[in-house]
Amino acid sequence: MLQILRNKAQSIVIQTLVLIIALVFIFWGVGTKMMNSRNAAITINNEEISFQEFQQSYDQAITGYRRQFGDAVSDEILKGLGVKQQVVNQLTQTALLRQGANAMGIIVTPVEIQTTIQKMPQFLQESVFNMNTYQAILSANRLTPHKFEASIGHDLLGEKVITSINKFATIASETEINEMYQRDQETVSVKIVKISPDLFNDKIVVESQDLVAWFETEKNTYKTEQKIKLNYLSFPYKVQTDKIKISDEQVLAQYEKEKAAYQIPEKRHASHILFKTEENASSEKREEQRKKAEEILAQARTGKDFSALASTYSEDTSKTKGGDLGTFAKGKMIKEFDDAVFSMQPNDISDIIQTRFGYHIIKLDKIMPATTQPIEEVRAAIIAKLQSEQAKPATFQMANEAYEGIIAAGSLPAYAGKHTDKTIITTDFFSRTAPPATLEHDPKFMDTVFALKQGELSSLIETPSGYFILFAEAIQEPAPPKLEEVKEQVTKDYRLTKARKMAKETATAILTKVQGGADFEKTASEEKLQAKKSGSLSKNNATPDPVLPPSLIDQALRLSAKNPFPKETLAVGDDLYLLQFLERKSPEIANLNAATKKEYTATLLKQKQDQLLSSWLKQQEKKSKISVNKNILN
Repeated sequence: MLQILRNKAQSIVIQTLVLIIALVFIFWGVGTKMMNSRNAAITINNEEISFQEFQQSYDQAITGYRRQFGDAVSDEILKGLGVKQQVVNQLTQTALLRQGANAMGIIVTPVEIQTTIQKMPQFLQESVFNMNTYQAILSANRLTPHKFEASIGHDLLGEKVITSINKFATIASETEINEMYQRDQETVSVKIVKISPDLFNDKIVVESQDLVAWFETEKNTYKTEQKIKLNYLSFPYKVQTDKIKISDEQVLAQYEKEKAAYQIPEKRHASHILFKTEENASSEKREEQRKKAEEILAQARTGKDFSALASTYSEDTSKTKGGDLGTFAKGKMIKEFDDAVFSMQPNDISDIIQTRFGYHIIKLDKIMPATTQPIEEVRAAIIAKLQSEQAKPATFQMANEAYEGIIAAGSLPAYAGKHTDKTIITTDFFSRTAPPATLEHDPKFMDTVFALKQGELSSLIETPSGYFILFAEAIQEPAPPKLEEVKEQVTKDYRLTKARKMAKETATAILTKVQGGADFEKTASEEKLQAKKSGSLSKNNATPDPVLPPSLIDQALRLSAKNPFPKETLAVGDDLYLLQFLERKSPEIANLNAATKKEYTATLLKQKQDQLLSSWLKQQEKKSKISVNKNILN
């Protein structure tokens, strides 16, 4: 929530700016009030947020998730994430910020709005605001000037409120800094006993009657998938595509029309030498790496072979190729690296460039200017595209005529009897996860297939390869199999279940004994288990411990001499772990140098400010009258 507010993402229009880099504004001072709507999606006190505004914000949020995680993010996953409620919270909180500004007497002037917009890079040409660019963006995105200016005003109001609240949290005491440093840098070591179900495999005897009884309780787990048997007609685009001839004139016209699509951007060929730093590296380590970089930079600039230096000193995998990174276009590398490379000339050697990976020395080997692919290189692709564009309407016409014919004939077989040129394909029974090769394997297509009822004719279905008309001849519903059909898997699962149970019983028994005062190592050895000692575990472990899984480090850090054991056994997958506290070491405050202290101060202030803002928003919500139209959350 707080990150959204701080990153200026609370405005629908600002979100659009981030996502499509296209906004508009009116230059000289129009302030607008929130649009009143009789059908408000959300009402905060007397301020209404329309359904349109909610939908725009929701769409932006969905787009953001899909851009972050890919189109594989399903509607079900998005529903589970509660995106609609997130958007409601976001819009409510930004409205509360605006209203808080009014209560505090905070205002935003037209000049502030104008100045802010003038600096937006999307509207600049050669670092100067360009009205033509503004007009083009306005026209392309159908955005009204007053709406954008109002949105900028709302954002600035919100920022001013946040700034005002933050002024109440501007001090981090020496004690707080020291405590945070000690919490972050302290280490613990523990003894560890791992109890894996695999250890009990040889103790498990599978009795026939026990297996049968267990299968009876679990047999629904082994249900077969639903299966369907189809009769169908297909109308692939390829049939029409092969018939379509594309002339040279058509190819040339399409090439000229879409010439921009065939442009190859400028690329640069570069090499580098990297001195790595971890994200949690100390200032001393960073300084040490920087000094190494400075020494090698001096050698490179005196004429020593860059490739040889990279092969010897670089800490990047590219050292095996003399630091060669190959060719890349602008925007493909991390920003600091990218900016440096695209400001250099061939054979230039950069200053030391710091990125989150460490310290780089870059040599620009070659510049490959932007070019446009010649028509001969893209002829085949253009022909394929034009054929596809022309094939689709022709294929649709054929499929639609067939569909109307089936309806008129009364059934698919009756239609096929009158149209002997049409071949009905009949499948065997198949499941969703194993469709026949002749059908589309697209998930959406399979959703349509398995939504059919027995004896039902589908509508005309469009797919990436063409059109289908389906008839569900028969459906086999999921059913538990006989034990003999899945006995091998059932036996395996039964053994694992028993082994898990034995592992849990053993782990619980050991934990009970040691909590009662028994010796940890001795009790473990009685069960033929070995206690191992961890390394020094810390909150920011850079190197994984070979004995303890990373997910259990937090549990280890909670232990102490007073409470040396976890209350319960700890699980990672099927494996169980028991821990015993050994030792805790706190860092020396003397090692807290000025640079690290500055980082901790900034972190503490940020935490305080976030907590303060969160509390303020919660208080505002309690005092406010907020209503949400139930339709938007359905």
